[in-house]
Amino acid sequence: MIKLCENDIQKYKETFADRIMEFKGEKTLAEWCREYGIPSETARCWMKKTSLPSIEYFAAIAKEFGVSIDYLVGLED
Repeated sequence: MIKLCENDIQKYKETFADRIMEFKGEKTLAEWCREYGIPSETARCWMKKTSLPSIEYFAAIAKEFGVSIDYLVGLED
């Protein structure tokens, strides 16, 4: 059985939010969301570290920025 502890999940949320900050650069979150077609409320939850993206968003973001999902959550540098 695969088990994740809450600390691991929180670390993934924090790292993902940091990665999004890197990708959006000087743009506001709203600008970045409009550019990539992501609902602002969804991205705000990511930035507040209260949720992680669906696999569809993970895959799309990873593809768009040329990184792996592992990179997005901090499992690789």
